[in-house]
Amino acid sequence: MPECQNHPARVGRMQSLAHVLGQDTDGAPRRPTLTGNYSEPQLPWKERKQWLRQVNRLAANCTAKKESYPHKVTAVARALAFAGDVCKPSIEYIAGQAGCVENTVKACIAWLEEHGALTWSHTARKHQSGRMVRSSNLYKLILDFAGATATIARTMRSIWRDRRTVAASKGNGCPGGINIPLNPDAYGAMNRLSAIAKRRVDEFNQRWLATRTT
Repeated sequence: MPECQNHPARVGRMQSLAHVLGQDTDGAPRRPTLTGNYSEPQLPWKERKQWLRQVNRLAANCTAKKESYPHKVTAVARALAFAGDVCKPSIEYIAGQAGCVENTVKACIAWLEEHGALTWSHTARKHQSGRMVRSSNLYKLILDFAGATATIARTMRSIWRDRRTVAASKGNGCPGGINIPLNPDAYGAMNRLSAIAKRRVDEFNQRWLATRTT
């Protein structure tokens, strides 16, 4: 008897393949994980002070425009600027230096990335047991908030943030399927948006990989 399409073992293999490709099961890109030998972006103290002044100016502009932003963003930015030429502190360390909780640190980093001030990657190292384990995030502080690198960082941030949540397979349902109303207009719009998103992902993934080597 042929293997059932929705057999758990088959679904597991599909998820493993997506993991190998660095994508979620719906094809959306994951934030990159750096392993082995990779270049660590460095920024001397003079440029880090310039970056910190720009972040302070950005927060001041938001205050003047009465726009909301994380209340500890300048303290978190200061902790990142003082982390050293290679910015690779843990969330716990940043929280201690900024005097806030870890969730606030994450909110501040997300806000900074949404404004093109920084971007970051996961890192992993080989444990003595032979397994790869997560390490501290590697941050890249961006001096030009309106430049090409900042634009790519903002775009990739929105893609990583808004990637579709795939429903878990239940019973004989199609794995990764999403229950939607049978509305032809809505269904057609979803297909068109999906095609546009795929083209944008391919384009920005290529540009993202190019910036990681600079």
